[in-house]
Order: sequence, then C-alpha cells, then structure tokens
Amino acid sequence: TSITEEEIKKRRDMRDVLTFTIDPKDAKDFDDALSFQVLENGNYEIGVHIADVSHYLQEGTILDDEAYKRATSVYLVDRVVPMLPEVLSNFACSLRPHEEKYTFSAVFQLNNKAEVLDAWFGRTVTYSDQRFAYEEAQSIIETKSDVIPAEISLTGNEYIVPKPIVDATLKMDELAKILRRKRMAAGAISFDKVEVKFNLNEEAEPIGVYFKQSKDANHLIEEFMLLANRKVAEFIGKQKKTFIYRIHDEPNEDKLINLQTVIAKFGYSINFRSKKDISSSLNNLLSEVVGKKEQNLVDTLTIRSMSKAAYSTENIGHYGLAFDYYSHFTS
Repeated sequence: TSITEEEIKKRRDMRDVLTFTIDPKDAKDFDDALSFQVLENGNYEIGVHIADVSHYLQEGTILDDEAYKRATSVYLVDRVVPMLPEVLSNFACSLRPHEEKYTFSAVFQLNNKAEVLDAWFGRTVTYSDQRFAYEEAQSIIETKSDVIPAEISLTGNEYIVPKPIVDATLKMDELAKILRRKRMAAGAISFDKVEVKFNLNEEAEPIGVYFKQSKDANHLIEEFMLLANRKVAEFIGKQKKTFIYRIHDEPNEDKLINLQTVIAKFGYSINFRSKKDISSSLNNLLSEVVGKKEQNLVDTLTIRSMSKAAYSTENIGHYGLAFDYYSHFTS
C-alpha cells in the first residue's frame, strides 16, 4: 500500500500544492480533499481529490467480490461497517494528514466570479497538509482568525492555523457562496434538513441527542463536490459515452397540489406559473418556515412532494440541483 516512484510517474504530482480535508469530527476515513493555489494570472486553481480506491481494488479479485456483495459501507449510530477492509478504508485510501496518497482529481481554474475557466480530470498523487473538523473550518470562516479555540479543536488544545490555509479557506468559502447563489438563481431547491445525532457513553449507550445543522463550512465542501460531480458528468456526457448519472425528475403536479392544500392552512402558497416559479416558491416556503412550529411538517411534506432521485444511464438532468448533468463521481 506504499507510494512508489514508478506509480508517481504515471500521475500528476500535486504533493507540493496546499491540500486539506474538512470532515465530521468523528470521521474515521477521509475520502475527499480540496487543494488550493493562486495562479500567476490571479485566478485560483482548486482541486477536488477523491481517494483512488481503484488502484487497490482490482476487478475480478476476492476483494472485488466481497465489496460487490456489501455494495456500500453501512453507517450506524456508533460505528461503520465498511465495504472495504479497514486497512484500505481507514488507512491506505484515507486522505490522512501528512501522508502521500493516490487520488483521482477534478482540478478547476476559477476566477473571482467563480466562473470555471478550465478543468482537468485525472489520476494524481496528493499530500494532505491539514485535517479539519467542520467546526474548526467554521471557526476560521466566522472569526477570520487563525486561532482554533480549545473547545472545538480536534486535539482539545488551542492551536494556530498556518496563514496559507486560513487564506485558502476564506477564499474558497467566498467562491462557494457565489456558486451556491448561482445554483439557487438557476432554480435549485435548498433542502437543509436538520439532522439528529446521538451522544453516546463509553458503553455505546445513548445519553443525549443534538441537532446537526449545515453551516458555511459544510456548504463549502458541498459546493465543490457538486462542481466536481457536475463537471465530470458533463465531460463524459458530451462525449456521448455510457455513464451512470444521478437523475431527479420534476415534481408530480398532483403531489404539489396536495402540498398546497396543507400549507395554505398556515398562510403559504406555491406559484405554479412555470418550472422556475415552482422551485423559487418552494425555496421561499422552506426559508419562511425556519424556526416556526410547523417547520418540520412543511419540510417533510415538501420533500415527499418531490420525485425520488435515482441512478440511470439515461440522463434527464437533476431538477433539485438545477443541473443538466450530474453524477456521483465523488462517491
């Protein structure tokens, strides 16, 4: 599982480019990382790097057969039942800090308007300079400070983040917000459901619950993963090659009418004039109910009024994200 000079020659060597991961604080495997550098022309090169599992998982092997049977890793409250042996999932294929790794990457050149000027896809070798929990990255975004307080630090101690990483986090947050605004303007729907998480004691017994909400740090990762998925799907789709897309059909009108009947009792309404008006009024509805006693009911009913997303080789686009092409390349 070690990195070899022979393999590095076959790949784009990005070990010298600033790279870091942002994951939940209890994550054991880190399967995606972001890299950042400012180019001579003033634009930004941002890489989305995914652990290259295919380097270790060869077709037709016992490992492949077992992974096929398991289909996915299964996430339980207190543990993960991995699809692959932990020596791969948590070590060789995990983009752990201060380790060189084989990755598959989507590398973009963006300007200050978050416009994609260039894209490159291929195998790489990367080196993660830092591991962040979402809370740590959020602290940088909110305070613009390089100090991570002890109470949210992964180490339990206050520490200073190197300036290049602070600058990269703030710039990527800025670009992610522009990408998100563009997506919403194109008709994407924002389902930011509050997740319930459990606090467990040493015997793995639940001792409390807490809500996990998406903040800027979550959205930063989300937007660049969406960008990579969209651009990879677009790249292959335009070549008319067979590919597995993540598709999402338009909502069923009858379900939307039923939703309208319920939400009208709370004083809300849906604009049925056009596809864009529907998605815009759904976004308005979801933002208007935040903090209200009916929020959970309206959120749940709105999600249920949507079509179910699915995988298909027949691309019809993704309604909820407002993308013509979308995949799960990053999975």
